[in-house]
Amino acid sequence: MSDGINPNEQKRVEEISNTTLGEVYKRYKKSRNLKTKTLYGYDGVIKRHLSRFVEQPLRDISRSTILAIHAEIPSKAQADLTMRVLRAIFNFARMEFFREDGSSIFPENPVEVLSHRKQWNNVRRKQTHLRPGELPVFYQALESVKAQETITGQSICDAMFFALLTGLRRGEIFSLRWDDVNTKAAIFTVYDTKNGLPLELPITKYVEGIFDSVSERISTAYVFGAENDYGQVKEPKKVVAKVKKLSETHCDFHDLRRTFATTAEHLDIGTYKLKRLMNHTTGRDDVTAGYTILTAETLRPSAEKIQSHFMQFMKSSNIISILKAVR
Repeated sequence: MSDGINPNEQKRVEEISNTTLGEVYKRYKKSRNLKTKTLYGYDGVIKRHLSRFVEQPLRDISRSTILAIHAEIPSKAQADLTMRVLRAIFNFARMEFFREDGSSIFPENPVEVLSHRKQWNNVRRKQTHLRPGELPVFYQALESVKAQETITGQSICDAMFFALLTGLRRGEIFSLRWDDVNTKAAIFTVYDTKNGLPLELPITKYVEGIFDSVSERISTAYVFGAENDYGQVKEPKKVVAKVKKLSETHCDFHDLRRTFATTAEHLDIGTYKLKRLMNHTTGRDDVTAGYTILTAETLRPSAEKIQSHFMQFMKSSNIISILKAVR
């Protein structure tokens, strides 16, 4: 104390400095309102790639350790995701733990070494989507699989068709509840969105047809219901894989979302309308976007134009020969 050192403060700082990666990660999760899917992904990263570091003090994870972890993960996308999770944990620790003088106990984020050395993998976005000529084949494969599936599998097939017609994300589709469907106003609202902003969309004649079909099949709180304790589809991969194999096309849910966006651009749907249909936010510096209010009714003609374009291809005159090839 005579040297100006507070032993109690010194003890406190030493204890915090020994905080493990796992302990900081738990505090990080409690402080953030993470979506279930995001949390599942983060937990998977910790379990698969960082389990041996969970009990180690956070301060012992150095820049050389970061470089080694990043290099040893076979999947480039997973390697970058793991580092993004670690970067978030270190940034949290930097702003969470302080000394008496206000300085951070964890001032350095070692993940920054990847930017310094330009070693991020920066995996390119996928470009896969359905081409116009593949739409009839996809549609027939979807119907064929649906005819052989359970009630849950049929809901998944309908959800895939719905994804193509609306461009919505998988999580947004399977979280859609009947309470969010307003048939009198001919609109439905997606609340569980990636950006947290509710999305109001029109119920077109094609969307109405899907709603009518699923409502007659099973009664749950969710539009695309399932035969389980949740009444909700949790994992559609097996059914999607069957459709992909039969159609020999790229038709994952994100492929269908890309198909929607690509088609909308081909049909010259306005940028603001397309962003709203896909629930993409505009930049804060876009003053015009701040004044442009796009309601479901404003979006209806664009949605109908895109969907009619799809249906034109899927039920085209040469579909019979195409369907025979699929069979």
